[in-house]
Amino acid sequence: MALVYPFRAYRYNTRVVGDLDRVVAQPYDKTTPEMQDRYYRDSPYNVVRITLNREKKGDPETRYPDAGATFRRWIEEGVLVEDGRPAFYAYYQEYAVDGQPRLQRGFIALLDLGRSQSAIIPHEHTLAAPKQDRLNLMRSLEGNEDLIYMLYADETRTVDRILDAAVSGRKPEIEVTDEYGAVHRLWVLTDPQALDEIRESMRTRDLFIADGHHRFETSINYMEECARKGWRPGGTESFDKRMVTCFNSSSGVTILATHRLLHDLPGFDAPSLLENLGEHFQPERAASAAQLREKMRAGRDGHVFGFYAGSAAGFHLLRMKPSAMEAGSLRRLPAAFRELDVSILHSLILERHLGIDPQKLAAQSHIDYERGLDECVRKVDEGEYQAAFFLNPTPAAAMHRIASEGGRMPQKSTDFYPKLLTGLLFMKMKIGK
Repeated sequence: MALVYPFRAYRYNTRVVGDLDRVVAQPYDKTTPEMQDRYYRDSPYNVVRITLNREKKGDPETRYPDAGATFRRWIEEGVLVEDGRPAFYAYYQEYAVDGQPRLQRGFIALLDLGRSQSAIIPHEHTLAAPKQDRLNLMRSLEGNEDLIYMLYADETRTVDRILDAAVSGRKPEIEVTDEYGAVHRLWVLTDPQALDEIRESMRTRDLFIADGHHRFETSINYMEECARKGWRPGGTESFDKRMVTCFNSSSGVTILATHRLLHDLPGFDAPSLLENLGEHFQPERAASAAQLREKMRAGRDGHVFGFYAGSAAGFHLLRMKPSAMEAGSLRRLPAAFRELDVSILHSLILERHLGIDPQKLAAQSHIDYERGLDECVRKVDEGEYQAAFFLNPTPAAAMHRIASEGGRMPQKSTDFYPKLLTGLLFMKMKIGK
């Protein structure tokens, strides 16, 4: 049972901050140092000053108290203003993939953490360090500055119809365009009947965590920490709730690939690696990144990967041989995992031939992640990385099947697009101490 509640969010005061495009940001884990610099330049009120506050004098621990102080100051000075009535917030994303326009509709609410846990379905493993980082920030803020991306399945599209009716003919309260061209629109919904209908419809739904596994587990940890201290929720907006966005997966979602970049591998030799991969893969040359992309797209019904280790080695398509499914390292995996490209890459290539085992993957000692194929090529060409492996996107059906069976996929198996912007709404906890 997923229990969601309308709430009084804080929003940016445009009379103070001006253009909202300049104060929102991509999620913290998608913000590169270059993006952080740009966000800092964009505005003294950009949310990155909270979610990824810079350390002072080389002391990383100053980031958290400074972020909390900034959050409180913005509230006191009227930079952030609390809405007068509890609301759900309709959130529509308009974007394009391969030139085709798409629309995704959902709503922002507070999720009851304690009474909804049995309805929450994760699909990825988490790491201790990011959870500690987000816990330190949550302790300082006593609030939420970002959104967790949740999916639910409803082929009747009950909530979609309620949202469409509620926003029809209305100008959105918030409209911003992100750096990738996606348009994000929010409407404040306060009609009691619409709120009740949405709440009742969601009671029968499970929620699948699309993005935000670390933040969700952090919220659970913080709730339990507050309870141990004897703290009490002082209102709807408190530590026993989490700000989330719920999208209907039956309306279609977009998943992009996350490619792997290799670094600091001792004795790495691309020609030898390609020769050794011939045991389980049939290599094919590609003349360019564009041709490799087309070959991968054409082979997405099977298991194909791209490989690039610089202009001398060139581009290669790796087509898995049918016999590779009998490899011992794959046969040890549950059946659903054996069909995942990311599992095949990690098992038959990264671990078997490069020694990047699950512990090294968790530590990211030899691997980084990148969404853009062309960006991977550039980073390899500039010597920042030794090589790149390219994947096709993980099918949504495979992800749902594994999660529903209680499985956890490797990190960075999915990349939902567009991301939920940080800074659209804020939640300040009311706590009885």
